[in-house]
Amino acid sequence: MKLKAIIFDWAGTVVDFGSLCPAKAIQTAFATKQIEITAQDIHRFMGIRKREHVQVLLSLPNVTAQWQKAYGCEPGAQDVQVLYEESERRMIETVANFATLTPGLKEALAAVQRRGLRIGSTTGYISAMMERLVPAAKKNGFNPEFWVASDQVRVGRPWPWMIYKNMEYLEICPPSAVIKIGDTVADVEEANNAGVWSVAVVESSSLIGKTQKELKALARREHSLLIKGAYTKLYEAGAHFIIRNLTELDEVLEQIDERMMNGQMPPRFIQRRQDGAESAQFWCKTVPPSPQRQPVSSRR
Repeated sequence: MKLKAIIFDWAGTVVDFGSLCPAKAIQTAFATKQIEITAQDIHRFMGIRKREHVQVLLSLPNVTAQWQKAYGCEPGAQDVQVLYEESERRMIETVANFATLTPGLKEALAAVQRRGLRIGSTTGYISAMMERLVPAAKKNGFNPEFWVASDQVRVGRPWPWMIYKNMEYLEICPPSAVIKIGDTVADVEEANNAGVWSVAVVESSSLIGKTQKELKALARREHSLLIKGAYTKLYEAGAHFIIRNLTELDEVLEQIDERMMNGQMPPRFIQRRQDGAESAQFWCKTVPPSPQRQPVSSRR
């Protein structure tokens, strides 16, 4: 058996290097309530449904403390809704401006098409955002066969339903014949929960959260530590493969096809928590490689 389909994430993976559109919109929305929140905190939870994202951010101790000082109470459900609606409005207005393709995407698409893979996609964005982003991305050269927004399923990432909707539309089965590529922990967890191959991309990811120009301008040590930190988070989340950018995707596709020809499925394991309970996760007996020495890391 070989791979049959690939499912791309959008912001931070195929467009919007650094996943800056949602981060800027959320940060500005919080500022309207006199609440300071760092881009780093916002990027920590990128990839999930945007309303849930706002709710998680409001629950951060430093954010809750600011809210209590400003308004004399903890933020409630109505506050979540107001901030979400402001963030949503700003994302809808600006998302098409962030449709520039990430480096290596065109070469990656050529490799995907050469292998005859079907192309789907999932996103943490809602439909109204995608209706503006999709046409803009198409003009730039990215036009997947199918996309699913987070409001088109009952629950978004890390639940697997968006991946399954892609598989249903593309008529692809089993899950082990599918690869999901994204830039966030939520993308990795979505893939793991669906039972498909998980590939994580680093340089354009929200975990880095910088433009290409900003990333290149970093001092060597700072750059190295930032990349290594993102590798570690994606590895610990359970990514089967971690790549620097999309120019390395073809090598991953080749490795997965070889493993599938040898009968290997996406690896899983039982993770034992400190309380002794068990929870299903993905696993491999390898350590995260040095990003300087080995750009493509994998779980065997």
